[in-house]
Amino acid sequence: MRNSTIRSILHDRFRAVAQSPGVDLATMLKYALMAQRRQHVRDAVLAVLAVVTLLTLSSSLVLLPLFLAWLVVFVELYDAYESVILTKLTRDSFDPADAPLPSSPSMRDHLVDIADRGAGNVTVFADYSPFVGHGSRINNWSFTMNVAKARSGETVVPFAVGELYDRVAAEIGALGLPGLTVENKLFVNGLDLRYETDPELQAAVLPDALLPPVPIVSERFIHELRDNPRTRARPYLTVSVTGWEGEVVISIFLRFVLLAEKGMMFTEAGYSLLPPLREAYREVDRLVNHPPAQRMARLAVAALGRTFGGLLLAVPNTVAAVSEPGRRRRQHRAGIKAIRGHTFNYGAAHNPRERATDNLYHRYFQQLDKEMYVKAAEQRIMDAVADFLEEHNVDVSDLRDRQTTILNNGIFVTGQAQVTTNSMAAGTGAVARAESRIRQGLGQAASAAQRSAG
Repeated sequence: MRNSTIRSILHDRFRAVAQSPGVDLATMLKYALMAQRRQHVRDAVLAVLAVVTLLTLSSSLVLLPLFLAWLVVFVELYDAYESVILTKLTRDSFDPADAPLPSSPSMRDHLVDIADRGAGNVTVFADYSPFVGHGSRINNWSFTMNVAKARSGETVVPFAVGELYDRVAAEIGALGLPGLTVENKLFVNGLDLRYETDPELQAAVLPDALLPPVPIVSERFIHELRDNPRTRARPYLTVSVTGWEGEVVISIFLRFVLLAEKGMMFTEAGYSLLPPLREAYREVDRLVNHPPAQRMARLAVAALGRTFGGLLLAVPNTVAAVSEPGRRRRQHRAGIKAIRGHTFNYGAAHNPRERATDNLYHRYFQQLDKEMYVKAAEQRIMDAVADFLEEHNVDVSDLRDRQTTILNNGIFVTGQAQVTTNSMAAGTGAVARAESRIRQGLGQAASAAQRSAG
């Protein structure tokens, strides 16, 4: 994952960068580069020892290069754990400002640029889902309602859709949930960006075809796109709640479209979840309290398990490292060719936080808190929409009546609603069985629960 992250984010100079809530991508890349350099040195030494091992394979001297290979692997592991992980990457010692800087000034500048590009309000996505970096889609709902229908004896007070956005954002921001961020973001597909969008959008997001998309557009520009529901770029009010020190992140994406000529308003909400990291990334937390002798013994055993694989892969790894500059030049030329050939996808193609997630909650309370965050935000959203429309004399009786149909899995139903759900039951004695799962691209559902409804 380290190598793919470096290649896809650091060395791909044309694509956008998708940041995840709570992730310092530039700091992570600094440590990844240091680890890669250290392991390149290890592989170069192992490549020499691999050749010596082959030459001495039929003699008793073969044990010497094998022992030296184990020693090389052990020294690299020991240096990684004792000099870096246990001294800089524990909960108590971690400081982003202390991350190792690459020696190249241009690479240092590029890391600053990546940090800036990953912290903006524009997301350029490569594939089907627009919400790259925010995890798996876990639910969505949408509905339409007639906002031209006034309450009895009243006249509808006209309003702009931006006013509704601002009202909902203010109401959610007042919830006080942990790690809450509420911001306007623009989402656009990387294939559409250059050839299938309005000239104004292209000028704002991709002013230079041979550079990556810009990370930030003005709030005024996003406000203008709110009033243009026909554009392929979509503005969303993005609500993210980061709990458990970044282990669980729930994001809600809200969009309102006012079809003034028909007096209709379309509302949609999508939910994405970033689950906890896999247990393999927590090894430092288990080792930090072990005595040095015990840690050394564990590393010695781990080095033994990695020695033979290291010898087998040392030569191809070294060849790949030596040829890496040439590969990057070819990648750069291929990117320019694709741009000129109108086939390049500017969307972010890799997100390390999503790839590092587990398929299971590690604590029951993590799942419970996720439900709490969703329900609190969801209730506030519906109340804010209904209150706003009521203040403009819109008949919201149907909307108020159906607020009780906001179920535990986040469904909102009206007469014209689109429903996406894991389970539903209706009628006397009906039973609904639902599986609560974290959907991942690499994994299936993991945890299950049952609920009965009469």
